[in-house]
Amino acid sequence: FLKLTGKLRKKQIGLYIQLRTGHTPLNQHLHRINRSDTPLCLQCGEVSPENVHHFLFQCPRYNRERHVLRQTLRRNATSLPYLLANQEAQAEVIRYVNATKRLSLTF
Repeated sequence: FLKLTGKLRKKQIGLYIQLRTGHTPLNQHLHRINRSDTPLCLQCGEVSPENVHHFLFQCPRYNRERHVLRQTLRRNATSLPYLLANQEAQAEVIRYVNATKRLSLTF
């Protein structure tokens, strides 16, 4: 993990820790700790739990941002382990998170 995050700022390391552990400010986790009334995604209106997988791969609200991620990383953009464990994906994942404006922290 240190090798992966060595070139990142503290806030960016925090983002990666949150994404890897699922302890994110997304509704599924917030609901589990009694900070949200629902575990479902309110961004897209679908009946899907808002978790890391939904945020990165499924939520239609972020299709445009996801398209950019996929254009850059190609087929690797569909692999959660790749996105969260490879230095080559770091900048693109951070760019995606910033572009969605979904997570409250600025990275």
